[in-house]
Amino acid sequence: MSLIKSLSIVVAAGLVLVLGYGINDRVFWTRWFSQPPGDTVLTDWAWYKTVDVIADGPSTPLPVADNQSRVISRSALQDAEAYAQSFDSLAFLVVQNGVLQLEHYGAGIDRSSVIDSQSMHKGFLGVVATIALDKGFIPSLDTLVSDYISEWAEDERQSITVGQLLEMNSGLAQAEFTASPFSPGQRLFFGTDLDTPVQNTPLAFPPGTAFDFNHVNSQAMHAVLTGATGMSYAGFVREYLWQPLGGGYAQVRRDREGGTARIFCCIQLRPMDWVRLGVMLANGGRVGDAQVISEAWVERLMTGSELNPNFGFHVWLGSPYSGTRLVSEPSNRRSPVSAPFLADDVMYVEGRGGQRLYVVPSARLVAYRAGRIDFSWDDAKIVNILLSGLETDVDSALVQ
Repeated sequence: MSLIKSLSIVVAAGLVLVLGYGINDRVFWTRWFSQPPGDTVLTDWAWYKTVDVIADGPSTPLPVADNQSRVISRSALQDAEAYAQSFDSLAFLVVQNGVLQLEHYGAGIDRSSVIDSQSMHKGFLGVVATIALDKGFIPSLDTLVSDYISEWAEDERQSITVGQLLEMNSGLAQAEFTASPFSPGQRLFFGTDLDTPVQNTPLAFPPGTAFDFNHVNSQAMHAVLTGATGMSYAGFVREYLWQPLGGGYAQVRRDREGGTARIFCCIQLRPMDWVRLGVMLANGGRVGDAQVISEAWVERLMTGSELNPNFGFHVWLGSPYSGTRLVSEPSNRRSPVSAPFLADDVMYVEGRGGQRLYVVPSARLVAYRAGRIDFSWDDAKIVNILLSGLETDVDSALVQ
């Protein structure tokens, strides 16, 4: 193909983009073309400029286990660390009863490093929504989403409830995601108007009839949270979660200046703050003397739904075991689960390709992993290594 012909195709494509999407979409195209590749997306997050900073301080480190306070065997910790290293983990932290048992960082990463979460933001959002329910900002799980998204009030979406969004059974259609910048999913990730696609998402099936893991369910919670609280998403997180937690640096992305926060993906935090969040949940919602979330609502957060017993409020549950976990009933998608978990109350926050926060309340065990995006990361294997290494006198070390 001649150079002139190649240039003509590029110019024609550019005209299509401008005419089809308008010159005002230049922010989308700037974001789309400047996004980092998959192997650096977790650490190269500063390219996205429109953000809300939740907090801008240092992370408070947890105490580190000595020989007397180490309750996981050295061999188990070594096996777990070796597994994490085999997946090029940037960070792998293990905590029992609020004490660091293991703290591993990859090359160029340390306690001060901020790492992108991918879809771990969904589980974080589940915690934030639980706080809003616990504090009475959202009246109940049966509250209609159309109370906050008026465009849904006059059609078949009017019956969708907050509980159905959180449990991913709202019936909303998927925003198709492909590598093409013209796909609706790419607009969710990089576009300058998040509200309109959410408002315009139709139903694919009747609400409350099937589980379907869907970005739109998560993003629709933004209107609920901001409408119910009268606060920005970042402002609510700051006051009701981050300050009580003693969290360090955190930021969320906005679609535009003064616009809507992207809450289905990509909150940026430090590893130490993820494990502090996990410790709070493992302790029944307590941080020191403060009850950040009531025990009853923490339990509800971690309770599976009738349509998917392995999914709570945007968090995954290890039990019951069936060899797989349901991702989407309409498309019959399931993910393999290699083995039963060694505890019945394993909960985990999931991000793309092995980004994880694990919480096991019965053992006061918390683990965080970030690193190479690899879908062969095995949740049951890593959690069971740690659980099998718990010393027999672990109960005596628990805070009652």
